[in-house]
Amino acid sequence: MARNIAWKDLYTLLRYQKQQQYLDNTLRLVYNPGLFSSALLSIAAPALGFFTGVHPLDSKHYPLLIGQIYHSSASLSARLAFLAPMEMSSQTGVGKLLSLLTAQVGERGAVQILAEVPLNVPEENILYQAGFRVYAEQQIWKFPRKFSSGTGNILWIPISQGDGDQIVSLYQKIIPGAVQRVEPPPAFPKIEGMICWHEGRAAGFAETRFGPKGILVDIILEPELPDMDEYLAALISNLPYRNTRDVYLRVRSYQERIASALVRAGADPGPEQRAVVKRLAVHYNAKQTFNYQAFEKQPDITTPISNTEIKN
Repeated sequence: MARNIAWKDLYTLLRYQKQQQYLDNTLRLVYNPGLFSSALLSIAAPALGFFTGVHPLDSKHYPLLIGQIYHSSASLSARLAFLAPMEMSSQTGVGKLLSLLTAQVGERGAVQILAEVPLNVPEENILYQAGFRVYAEQQIWKFPRKFSSGTGNILWIPISQGDGDQIVSLYQKIIPGAVQRVEPPPAFPKIEGMICWHEGRAAGFAETRFGPKGILVDIILEPELPDMDEYLAALISNLPYRNTRDVYLRVRSYQERIASALVRAGADPGPEQRAVVKRLAVHYNAKQTFNYQAFEKQPDITTPISNTEIKN
């Protein structure tokens, strides 16, 4: 039976080194925490939004199936962090484990769960069976430490509050509607990133995530821009900490010109992935009172409305 992880389980986790299948690129590339430290965080500080669940397995070496999900109270989306161990992830207990984790973030106000799953791994079919659906295809590219920095004629600068409308307009112009329904335009002032201009308008936006292990960049560029290679080289040249940390770019399938520019720059392509989403039912608990003048001598009629489900 699936349950929340407990202190008594931590000793068992020592045998799970490098056995987690990450389903969140930010966690894997930017922070790369160990499974033990991730589970410890969910026990010691659950208010941060990390939830780790376990399900018993019929295995002496890996007695537990483990999964973790994360939800920020300021977001409508939760993220599935990892499943472990890799070679046991096809067990039927995954469905029950995911149900446990889903219920916990649903109670916090999440309306959907996002995950990034490599192609042709057991977790891919497991997530489909659990109700996840593909909304984008993508690939992670690792940028080389040594590259041509370009002519220097293109400048990327940190975004400011006044750039919000320009970035939203660029986002709505380039990103497919199916993706926008899952990932709305970036919100200010919560995000950090860089912007570039072409002929007086915003032509590119890069959302950046910095961590101790690496830098992950999501880049949006107008597809008709000339000298795509120059824009890409200028972005990397202007990134802080690029000389001390690995730089990764998350490139979606609808950004073919960026992928081609990365090939020419000598970037290393990672495994192909699918971005998937699971919609959650929305539960309302409310009471609504109706007063009828025709029954003035009768007590108020109260109609309770509870446990109403809206399924997307």
